Amino acid sequence: MFIHLLLIIWTFQFCLLIQETYSFRTPKHDSLFYYKTHASVFLTNPLNHTTSYGIYVAGQTITVDIPTSVANVFDILNWKVINVKKNQLMFVHQNKPYILINQTIISEMEYSGELSDSIIAFGDNEALHVPTIFNPNLTKPIPDWNYIELLHFDDQSEKVSVSRFLPWLKDDWKFIKEWNMTDYIHFDNKLYLAIKRSIWNEKSAKVTQEISIVRLCLDKGSELISSAVEIHFTQEAFENNKIIDLFFVFLSGPLITENQRYQLHTTQSQPSNFTIYYIYFIYDIVSLFEQTSNECASGFGNITLLRHHLRSEIGKCKKTSYQSCSTKANIVPSKNVSLIVTGQIPDLLDGALYGLAIFMPKPQFVTLPSPFDRAAILIRAKPFFLTKICKYRNLFSVPLECINLHANSISPDDISEFNEADFHTNKLPYGAVYVTKETNKILFIPIEVCSRLKTCTQCIMYGLNSGCIWFTSICVHDNQPKNKVTLTVDHCFKIMNISPLILNSSSPTILTIELDKPLIMASQEQLVIQAGDNHCTDIAMNGQFINCSMRLTKSGEFNIDVSLRNDRYADTSIISAVSSDKVHIFASDSDYTLIIISVLFSCLIINSFAFIVYFRKCNKKHLNRSKKVSRPRKVKQFVGTLSDKKFIKFFEPKKQTDLSAITPVKAQIVSSTMATLDDSRIINETSSEQASLWITMRSVPRQIFPRRKLLQSKPKQRPNDFSQLD
Repeated sequence: MFIHLLLIIWTFQFCLLIQETYSFRTPKHDSLFYYKTHASVFLTNPLNHTTSYGIYVAGQTITVDIPTSVANVFDILNWKVINVKKNQLMFVHQNKPYILINQTIISEMEYSGELSDSIIAFGDNEALHVPTIFNPNLTKPIPDWNYIELLHFDDQSEKVSVSRFLPWLKDDWKFIKEWNMTDYIHFDNKLYLAIKRSIWNEKSAKVTQEISIVRLCLDKGSELISSAVEIHFTQEAFENNKIIDLFFVFLSGPLITENQRYQLHTTQSQPSNFTIYYIYFIYDIVSLFEQTSNECASGFGNITLLRHHLRSEIGKCKKTSYQSCSTKANIVPSKNVSLIVTGQIPDLLDGALYGLAIFMPKPQFVTLPSPFDRAAILIRAKPFFLTKICKYRNLFSVPLECINLHANSISPDDISEFNEADFHTNKLPYGAVYVTKETNKILFIPIEVCSRLKTCTQCIMYGLNSGCIWFTSICVHDNQPKNKVTLTVDHCFKIMNISPLILNSSSPTILTIELDKPLIMASQEQLVIQAGDNHCTDIAMNGQFINCSMRLTKSGEFNIDVSLRNDRYADTSIISAVSSDKVHIFASDSDYTLIIISVLFSCLIINSFAFIVYFRKCNKKHLNRSKKVSRPRKVKQFVGTLSDKKFIKFFEPKKQTDLSAITPVKAQIVSSTMATLDDSRIINETSSEQASLWITMRSVPRQIFPRRKLLQSKPKQRPNDFSQLD
């Protein structure tokens, strides 16, 4: 029976693996990059740089060695890295995809489309791409653009393909003058995109400038585009001013009010060509998206769909059951929030932002989550001496504290030499890096974070990986090598006493633990208590005493381990205390056997049912693929009119069919999260079908930097088995 159960479980997992092979994991970011990944490449030793670089992608960090003969510092720090495979490192540079083989050869990857700067790497060779659409004359593009697309980078074939995308309707080019993602922010398994766009309204014969925020659910994996929901707004100032740039400001401090927590900062050009800085506040943006999805599913409210809004049509959502992160038949619900958005000129910021707006090529907001609770706006300016850091204090009513970045830390000679240098955020050690283009000289300005951590548990848990240690009751930075076990076990707190020392199933299993000091926990932290494989539940704390109920599953003598952890961030350390005394546990064999039998029987029933379902699904999928292979491919396009008739289009870029000439037909959608589509579409293609659905052309490797031979031609012969390069 047990063998049969294992076989069923293995087959069930295999079918799941087939379904999720190209579905990326939900990213868990480091604490310093929790809200935004500011850079995917950093210098491991910026004060004495050689050829060592750190690579950060979606919470994973590796170190690579790249000789200067392959690429220089200035170029490498501008890479947008897609994966963390040392010997097959894929990245985007100057809007072209490349692969670094064995850290010595750079070759251009095949991709038939055009890339923009708006790329967000998810790991697992997947990246979100928001194409930049600039169509001021409303002319038909070749090929058609997509609004949002999920890219798959294949390190074996060295090709880039589009696996999921939100395309526009056949004649959207008549309405969309601009579509440009300028910033993003991510937290709590959600990704928010800031997009500025210009829409031509044919009825009123005018152009409307808008700011759009699109929310995607990262835990949907490769189906995240199907979860898209957007809110948008316009302001009276947009009728005359041109939006130059916008970026998110998110304040996580405990004293920040909800109507000030979520902000969009913009730079705008007035008709007189004078640049101004303007701030917009949106109240509780997180719940606003859930409200939009719920209202759309109910069929009430002023919620429409993105396709209707972009074409200035009157439309409504289809009534359906509400489910978080699933829009079902309603493709991209869209809500106008212009009436609840408030704006102000930042006169409270000591005039620094307003006065220097004209010098800012790209403002950047940097925020560190709890327990750091630090937020600042970096005013990157050229020349370098105009660069400022404006730090937020606890209360927004107090003006920002703006100081020159070079104040008291940079010599006059350095200021002159790095006047035109490019800025980069360095992850570890944390700080600002300036690199000159011609000479590749480096200027590093460290940003101190250890002092923000006020207790030993905070210092070690959140700061150890950044070089922080707890010394004489203060969290300080230390560059010396560290013994992680010494700093994480019995360092911040210790177990003084445990009782009782004998636990068995016939007597109460309440365990009492006495610590040397009260343990202060934050809301995002978890306390785990165990004795071997026996875990505690119902944990209650009272000062320095902890009471819990021990679940007896395994007999033996065990030390008690009390550990404090935070699973929100990828780079936190687990701190713990281990008792010197051992507890004797006598678990009931009969109770334990009964539990095992019950669990196994439940698993047998559940997995048997799941196996039947997935076997049919897998079998049906393979039959459909066989049918596709056995007959010539044809362009299939099931479309409707521009009203509320249904359509779904299986995209083939070779042909286009007139939008109004086709009879509406219902069809099954490939996405597992949606049933039908109304007048818009999200195209889902499995990776095995990408070769037939997308025609790619081999791009000739180009040498971007011929002096340093950044790009080298592919060798005529290369082993097909890239596993040898690992």
